[in-house]
Amino acid sequence: MPTDANYLAAIIESSDDAIIGKDMTGIVTSWNRAAQDIFGYSAGEMIGRPISTLFSPSRLSEEDLILDKVKHGIRVEHLETVRRHKNGADIPVSVTVSPIRDAHGTIIGASKILRDISARLAAERALALSEAEFRASFEGAAVGKIMAEPNSRHIMRANQAVAHMLGYARPDDLLGFSFTDLIWAEDRAQDEAEYTLLLSGGSDAHVAEKRCTRQDGTALWVRVSATLARVAESPTPIFAVIAIENIDARYKAQAELLETKQNLEQVVIERTNALAQRNLLLREVHHRVKNNLQIVDGMIMMQAQKIEDQQAKHGLLSLRGRIYVLGLVHQQLMGSPDLTTFDIAPFIDELSNNLLEGGADHNVRLSVSAPPLQVGLDFAIPLGLLVTELVTNSQKHAFPGKPGNIWVSLRPEDDGHIALIVADDGQGLASKHNVSNVISGLGSGIVNSLVAQLEGTIVIKHEAGTSTEIRVKMPALS
Repeated sequence: MPTDANYLAAIIESSDDAIIGKDMTGIVTSWNRAAQDIFGYSAGEMIGRPISTLFSPSRLSEEDLILDKVKHGIRVEHLETVRRHKNGADIPVSVTVSPIRDAHGTIIGASKILRDISARLAAERALALSEAEFRASFEGAAVGKIMAEPNSRHIMRANQAVAHMLGYARPDDLLGFSFTDLIWAEDRAQDEAEYTLLLSGGSDAHVAEKRCTRQDGTALWVRVSATLARVAESPTPIFAVIAIENIDARYKAQAELLETKQNLEQVVIERTNALAQRNLLLREVHHRVKNNLQIVDGMIMMQAQKIEDQQAKHGLLSLRGRIYVLGLVHQQLMGSPDLTTFDIAPFIDELSNNLLEGGADHNVRLSVSAPPLQVGLDFAIPLGLLVTELVTNSQKHAFPGKPGNIWVSLRPEDDGHIALIVADDGQGLASKHNVSNVISGLGSGIVNSLVAQLEGTIVIKHEAGTSTEIRVKMPALS
């Protein structure tokens, strides 16, 4: 069984703290292994030397203060200071100095316990830095941030951004509220259900767009992202972090855009219905005009059959051909998609062939050439009447009892004009009527009037037949 002295010496020697004895003059009288490990001096190097060996010059006065307290029996506890290693490096330490008394109670020295606190201070500095970084990130964030107790969501901390967002002067004005209190009443049930799922581990984060209540009672649309902070030792969350982004302007803009879109869709529907109604009415107009023209045509035909005068009968039949042009135009418009324009090519072809079939001499052959060209009513009617007059003139005068050919051509030109050419290989008009550049009789007046209406020019040639060329501006569609 070791003696008390040996037992005490074993404890001192095995301690992780430096335990140093010194007399009342500051001379080292004992030095344990931990002191050697901390300061780099062996016991042989330090025993008998002043304790001030461990002091930097700027801290020598500390020893006088410590010895003064010890002389008065005062214990110095946990003084945090710096002592110097043998290699000159400063070591942060926590110092406790107690007076040593003899059997009579007289103070004969002091025991000094020094603990190396480098690791603790480093940890504290790291913690302080982490706290500073967190504070800077939390307080300086552009979005609102709240730290809350995880279960009740009572607000423990808030930044200026969320206070400003919700209309409060200071972040502290939000302390004591539950985050649930800040949710718009109509959105609370869904918010609590989603947060409960987060608490139960059913999701890693709670992210949702909802309304918050501002201090003045108005609603503010926000995007909320909530996560739970945990420590490794426990699955129980220690706090909730809630980020709040103001999306009120965006949300209202989206709502206005949606409303505008719906209004535009309604306008489109109304316009479409109106256009459909208009097209229905316009198609009906074209149909009725065509029918009325057919009635007029029938009446003219009946009247022509009763008239004995050949010249009067011929005038009525010519009039009938012109009415046919009007009816054919309206028939073409009835079949067009927009009811205002149609392709001139099939119109010219049908019109010319109808004239040929109505002629007395079936030995005449007709050829029609026309490109696809969309035209309107104002262009089609005078052009159709021109074709009628010119083809009819060729039928009447070019082939007296002989076979022949008539050509009808519609030709676009590079200068923005279009040329209508009606030609035949018959005997020509000049031999009978002495015509140069115009057509004689009533027909000539109609032709010249129609050309003027189209702001065009007319040239008639008599070479191996008669060729009439009319140039007009290409029709412009509005």
